[in-house]
Amino acid sequence: MRVATATMTTMALLLAGCGEKTAELPTEPLERAAACGVLEAANARESAGPKGELPAEAQGRVLHYAMLYASEGGAFDKAKFNAASKRMPALFDTLIKGKWQNLRPACASAYPPTQIATPRLPSKPLDAMLQCYTMADFLHTASTQLDDRYGLLISKLDNKMTPALRAAGIANGAALTEKKSAALASAAKLGQPVAVIKACEAQYGG
Repeated sequence: MRVATATMTTMALLLAGCGEKTAELPTEPLERAAACGVLEAANARESAGPKGELPAEAQGRVLHYAMLYASEGGAFDKAKFNAASKRMPALFDTLIKGKWQNLRPACASAYPPTQIATPRLPSKPLDAMLQCYTMADFLHTASTQLDDRYGLLISKLDNKMTPALRAAGIANGAALTEKKSAALASAAKLGQPVAVIKACEAQYGG
């Protein structure tokens, strides 16, 4: 996930540009996901100011579009995520022109999970734990923040998941890797990433 970290660092330092013509939201899936991430970053930058890193919650909202693009097949595709997040900086100057804010409703419509601020975890305990674990692990790797809330949640879930996985007959190896990939794709669709973490902390402790 080094690409994600580099992308967030780059995006955090970009400033909104000026122009006369409002850009259009791309229709190609990768370009659209990257463009919506750029718009989210620009919106967050307006609130946070022109310098420094974006807050962890804002970083999560920016990366959420790439996560959703990478989750379209039902399993999280790291290559697709990296491609979308890497594309974001190159689109910034093209998109952030004129009334770029007018494009944001199209992103909300294209990616409904980005609007969910109060996610509901799955009713099945193992599914919920896996989705919480994979989301925390992803954000722990991708975020540029030093907040260890993700590591703490991962540690607490480790102790709970081991017996649950054993009971379900899921051993370490390819089967567990596949299960985690599907869990992260599902977690991305629950709602805004940090909001998902908050729901997981409420359920399993932070």
